[in-house]
Amino acid sequence: MTRRAWLQVGRVIVFGLFTVFGLIFLGWGKVGPLYTAVASAAGLSVLLDALSRHMTGERDRQLWTLFILDSVLLSALISMAGGFDGPFTAIFFIHTVTAGFYLGIRGGVTAAVLDSVMLAVMAWLAFSGTVVPSHAGTSIEKVMRSLPTQVSFQYSLLFVTIYAGFLTITGLVSGYLSQHLVLEKGRAEGILRQLRDARTMSREILESLSDGILVIDNAGEPISVNNAGRRLLGLEEDWRKAVHDTDIYTMLREFQLTASMQPVVEVSVQDRVVECRMGTFLGNDGEKAGALVAMTDITETFELKKRLQEQEKLAAIGRLSSTLAHEIRNPLASMSGAAHILQMGTLDWRKSDRMTELISHQARRISEIIEGYLELSRNSSTAYSNPVSLEAVVREAAEVARQGFGAHTTIETRVEGNYIVFGNQARLVQMLTNVMRNSAEVLGTDPEGMITLSLSRSPLEGMAELCVRDNGPGIPEEVRLHIFDPFFTTKKEGTGIGLFVARKVAMDHRGRMEIESEPGRGTSVRVSLPVAPPDSVSSDPGNGL
Repeated sequence: MTRRAWLQVGRVIVFGLFTVFGLIFLGWGKVGPLYTAVASAAGLSVLLDALSRHMTGERDRQLWTLFILDSVLLSALISMAGGFDGPFTAIFFIHTVTAGFYLGIRGGVTAAVLDSVMLAVMAWLAFSGTVVPSHAGTSIEKVMRSLPTQVSFQYSLLFVTIYAGFLTITGLVSGYLSQHLVLEKGRAEGILRQLRDARTMSREILESLSDGILVIDNAGEPISVNNAGRRLLGLEEDWRKAVHDTDIYTMLREFQLTASMQPVVEVSVQDRVVECRMGTFLGNDGEKAGALVAMTDITETFELKKRLQEQEKLAAIGRLSSTLAHEIRNPLASMSGAAHILQMGTLDWRKSDRMTELISHQARRISEIIEGYLELSRNSSTAYSNPVSLEAVVREAAEVARQGFGAHTTIETRVEGNYIVFGNQARLVQMLTNVMRNSAEVLGTDPEGMITLSLSRSPLEGMAELCVRDNGPGIPEEVRLHIFDPFFTTKKEGTGIGLFVARKVAMDHRGRMEIESEPGRGTSVRVSLPVAPPDSVSSDPGNGL
């Protein structure tokens, strides 16, 4: 019910109780018709108020009329039920509070003044003997019979003054509280309206997105999926049960429970390539409340990227074919010349051995060139899922270097913590040994040559850093710009494959390789690799083979 309806119910109850009290305890007698008239007037006012709701007019004006009428009716009832100083005079406080509640401070104070005036009128009527209360309690009638006129007048004045003061205070307080409640209610309604508008806007934005959005709670129950999400997943209107059978829901649930999956993956859904970006969201209490996945149809982009890669690959093969032919032509010429000399049969056994060794060496060089060419054509889209200890990679690479090409070079290792990555240990060892081999070849037989292999936390968030540092002569700027180009080399017997393969291994592991070098200050090769989440690997990672 509305506040105005509650007001009418309260009025009926109060006037009804007064009427019943008068008829039962005071009898019909002379007051019966008066009580009946007052009750009828109250009922008539209720009827008129109900009719006025269907008429045009100001709401406050109608309420003012009701409260003025109530003050007059209450005064009549109180006068008959015990006089101005009787037990029912406190009903004026209820009247004042109600007026303040509905009409604010102005209504509360006005009702208090009006009730005080009516109370003074009742006191004057009783003092003058015009109206005599209908009970034998502590009324003005007994006071007038037992006290001098001056005293009875002072009593009446004091009583009315005290009541008027308390009624005024009551009107002020109730009006202030009412206005404060109305203000707070308005603010609350405004906030609720803003929340509803924001929710509606958010829903409209989600529904208008071309990306699909699927949201689930901590229990795995679907909360919402927008139109694009339903189209991508092939769901009908009744999607809440059907979504459980989709691969993307299963993947999102696994991400939510184990956190072992990568947050961005590409999956095939109904012959479409969909990029899924998964994450979690927090509730009002700051705790994790669920997970969501944003689904983007990248089929056209994927096909375009695939065609571009094929075109780039064909172009690279064309460029490398000419480079490969040039690189192979030189050792083939040496092998052909040595074979021709051997066929002549004019060499002694020592020179024949040298020619044979030359042919063998050039054959190995051709093999290295071809291996580098094959490495370039290998698919680099492998997704590694095996955990690998970078500390183990560092130890193994250093040992391989000491036992092989770095036998004449001091090799030191510095490990600051162990970091786990997803990858292939053999290829990571190959990456480091290729870089270290390049440094060792530059240092040659220098007795002061040193290679330092270190493992530490990268300045980049969530990354570990491998660093190969040497104290060699450094690399000129014009050479450093092409250091990673395939088949680029400054060494007479070099193939230009080692550093190219090393950087490719780093990129295959979603990492990056950078070179810092200045002539005369040595060279540092830094490799940054993403560290696996702590809760996604076991305490004893394998070698990733």
